[in-house]
Amino acid sequence: MVKKKKRTFFWWVRRFIKSCFFLTLRTSLFTVMLLLLIASAVWLVFLKTFNAQHISELITDELQKRLDRPVAISSLDLKFINTVELKGFTVLDTEGMAGQALLSADSVTLRFELLPLLEQQLVIDEVSLHAPRFSIVRGVNGEYNIPRVKPSKERSVYISEATGKTFTVSVEDWTVKDGVISYKDLASGVTHAVYKLNLHFERLRFDELSRFTADMVLRNKWGDNISDMEIKGSGHVNFAGFNWNDFAIRSLRAQVFLFRKPLSVLLDLDNLRTPYFNARVSVPAFESKDLSLFQTAGVDFAVPKAEVTAKGMLDKNYRLVRINQAGVAAADVKLDARGTLDFSSPAYTADLNVSSNYFSLAGKNRYYAPIGKYKLTGQASVSGRITRADGKYALPLFTAQVKDASGDLYGFKAENITGEFQAKKDFSDLYAATTAGKVTVSKSVFDKLNLNASWRKGNLYAYIASTDLNGIPFKMSLSVNNLKSPRRHIRTSVYLKHLDPMAFIGVVRDFVDVIVPLIPRGVKFKAPVEGDLAWLRNFRDRLPAFMPNLAGTLSADTFSSQVLSGNRFSAEFDFTGMRAGMKQLTGTLEARLEGGVIHQMEKLAEEQRALNVTFQPFIIMHRMERAGSFKVGQVLKDVSFTEMAVSGHFASGRMQINNAYVVGPTISAVVSGWTDWVNENFDIIIGTMFSNTSRSGALAENLTDESGNPALSFRVSSSMLKPKLEMLRAKKTGETIRAAQTKGLQTDFKTGQEFIQGDFNAKK
Repeated sequence: MVKKKKRTFFWWVRRFIKSCFFLTLRTSLFTVMLLLLIASAVWLVFLKTFNAQHISELITDELQKRLDRPVAISSLDLKFINTVELKGFTVLDTEGMAGQALLSADSVTLRFELLPLLEQQLVIDEVSLHAPRFSIVRGVNGEYNIPRVKPSKERSVYISEATGKTFTVSVEDWTVKDGVISYKDLASGVTHAVYKLNLHFERLRFDELSRFTADMVLRNKWGDNISDMEIKGSGHVNFAGFNWNDFAIRSLRAQVFLFRKPLSVLLDLDNLRTPYFNARVSVPAFESKDLSLFQTAGVDFAVPKAEVTAKGMLDKNYRLVRINQAGVAAADVKLDARGTLDFSSPAYTADLNVSSNYFSLAGKNRYYAPIGKYKLTGQASVSGRITRADGKYALPLFTAQVKDASGDLYGFKAENITGEFQAKKDFSDLYAATTAGKVTVSKSVFDKLNLNASWRKGNLYAYIASTDLNGIPFKMSLSVNNLKSPRRHIRTSVYLKHLDPMAFIGVVRDFVDVIVPLIPRGVKFKAPVEGDLAWLRNFRDRLPAFMPNLAGTLSADTFSSQVLSGNRFSAEFDFTGMRAGMKQLTGTLEARLEGGVIHQMEKLAEEQRALNVTFQPFIIMHRMERAGSFKVGQVLKDVSFTEMAVSGHFASGRMQINNAYVVGPTISAVVSGWTDWVNENFDIIIGTMFSNTSRSGALAENLTDESGNPALSFRVSSSMLKPKLEMLRAKKTGETIRAAQTKGLQTDFKTGQEFIQGDFNAKK
């Protein structure tokens, strides 16, 4: 008797595992065999039900009805158990370029599911177009060759010729691989193309939103250059049953590879006939060299990272772009824009309105280096209108406003300026205004500047309502006709609280020093001189050429110079030929000073030869005081006067004195004759009468007026460096002085007074 072997626990475990393995293997083999049997049955059903030739004809007829275009398919092959391939697929054009392919593809594959066939359903998982070519043409009549798709209102069905069974047909996904879309305008010859087009639509339904992905290369021609721009994106699309008015794209997120870093785009689009769009674009920082395609050589600039938004619509067959709202945000600059772009003709037109927020001026040279030399600080905002017509851009209106702005503009140093600048008609009409700030011109300082100015049709007008010129209240109006002409005419009115002629000439000189270097060919002046008549020669020989014809008024509450001082100074002048050398100087001068003082005759006589001769009679009379005839010591020091006036006419640099007189409590005088400022000679007669302060004695007859008052009459002539003095009879001096005072001047200085009291503004 054989003894049974004892079975352990592990033996039972191994036995169980083997049983499970063989059971699983048998089950798997059975399942596989069953699946193969089902697949074979389905395949047999497909072969029995679907005839390749019939399917090809059905697809051709269906597409021809939907597209209203001839459709051709070379052959249909069964590539795999669930894949059909259509070869030689073509849709012919009948409108744009008749007889040529509107759409062609190397092949079209249809991948379908097998099991739904048992339920009489043909479910196509994916339709793939391989290397399709879409050709869009715009005819000379402006019509496109895009067919009007006629969607079926009923569900697609397929009726088998062999069995007579009806199968419902549905398509899930659509794919375009390595496609090309070309566009050609037969009227203008403009062409565009999209290459390497890859599209995938998931569960595409032509009447509801369906997800899609896309990537492509957009090719454009700019002048002699061709650009390729890669685009990748995804979003949702609703073909709305091919009712293009209800077509929609939602949340299209795309990357456009235009710079070193891609642009990020978010787009919503409605209505393909007159599309409404809402876009947001993230633009990376870029430089001018990134735009070399657009021929930006020689222009160096940089643009910071920016966010661009736009809402609008396309009209006139996509030729008219209406921008209802657009914005750009870059660093601290925010721009808003709206307007239209019309591409109906090759010379497209544009009309845009743009405005910005207030942004900082400091540091903007990081983006455009040339403005660094202006050292700009403060804040500014800009707005304007940009147009394009007849192939040319125009700027009908541009406005800039500044707050606390500072900078150095061609030698004009501005500090803390608040104001506005406006330009019209491509900067042919200009306007500027300031309400606060300081401008320094060389050594002259204009503080608390309230100014407005305009430039129109070659004419300049400027009005300084108020400012402090080197600490002195100042007001001025200036008009320049034909500024660019060498025969320009300048009209000005000037008011100062206090006028120092030499200091004022210094202000003019400061402007000359700043402006002359800006003139392309420059301006040559004689070097300044010293010594006798230096004041005359430096003034005469260094007159600037930019104000040859100068007319206007000059007024001041107080006046002071080395020779005399006074109150209520008024002058009117009208000059032509006012150039260096004064050889062509012609015109008139009227001036009056009231309540003044003639300073230090004796001292000035010692310093200037011409004044020495002029004052010599007074010095002689001073020496006669020792004889006790009368007292004239006061005359040789500071002498007060009530009124001083002069009227003169210039001809070729020679001034003819029409009338000149001084009336005062101590001394009165009258002057006649001429002075030649060019040749530095003169011939003048001076009659002077004094108040009688005699203590004793008597004066000679030729030293008294017929009234008995002390008087002098003398003639000064010849060269200013070597003047000659001739004593004359003084009998009629008093009468001559009174006649001159009665004659007066040829103006009442009303124009200057009206300017002081009035308010004059430039027109925008």
